[in-house]
Amino acid sequence: MPETGPIFLLGLQRGGTNQILNALRSHPDTYWPNGELHEVLRPRRPSSLAALRCWAGYLPTLMRRGDVLNPRRPPGPLGARDLKWLHAALMRACADNTGEVRRYRRALAEQGFGPEAGPFGSRLVVKLVNYNVGLAPDLARIYPDATFIGLMRDPFGICESMMARGARPETILPLYRYVGERLLDLEAQGLPVTIIRLEDMVADFRQVVETVYAACGLDANATSGLCLQRKERVLAPDGRLVGMNKIDTFHAFDSVNAHMRKDVNRAARAGLPPQAVNGVLHSCSALMERFGYATPGDAR
Repeated sequence: MPETGPIFLLGLQRGGTNQILNALRSHPDTYWPNGELHEVLRPRRPSSLAALRCWAGYLPTLMRRGDVLNPRRPPGPLGARDLKWLHAALMRACADNTGEVRRYRRALAEQGFGPEAGPFGSRLVVKLVNYNVGLAPDLARIYPDATFIGLMRDPFGICESMMARGARPETILPLYRYVGERLLDLEAQGLPVTIIRLEDMVADFRQVVETVYAACGLDANATSGLCLQRKERVLAPDGRLVGMNKIDTFHAFDSVNAHMRKDVNRAARAGLPPQAVNGVLHSCSALMERFGYATPGDAR
């Protein structure tokens, strides 16, 4: 059981990864960068000196391998120099986030969910989403003692949620297959990956957290709750979106289920147009069976 290596959380946007990420962040043995892998190593735009520094570090890899950190396209294999850069850049991003990690831990301690003081965490936690999941084998080369946690969700739920934000099924469904197949590939290769489902997390959050902690070699008794960060839009007087505020909310593990929508996937299926439902069934049936998801025909 790994007890020293980094922990990589792999999943899809709109797939529930933030809840598990925050459970991992809430353990006193962990530390992390301020964002997902692509956000801290490939900023959306160079709007600050820190972002310019990230892009400058990424430029040699970008020229050799293409935009491999782009979560909207499958990555190619990385070379030795790229792996060395990725490790160094990730460590720098974590060092830059030390203040936030300490604030997060103090806030948990004030709520009675963690130790009041102690050594800085030794387990790196990083989230990869969408096509960045394909970087997992490269990360295993950098960190042979890494642990991977994969999170899946019913494809109807993913499809409806992404479509509500402007994505199209012809973009969503290949992405869903890619992530699901990469997780199964990691499992087939014998890498230490534990695959969980959003639906099981909704049914019994505490049990899933204990499963994740055990897979990572983390002491489940070291913390009894977590901090969830709710996002609120910041609007200008004319109604333009100018930013997002993160609002901390604290929950005991046993109470998190009350804050999760039990009908999330049923509502998603009902809201999808027929052509999208047919697309999911045509494209994802094999993965649905592999991950234990029922199709509409199974209910009859």
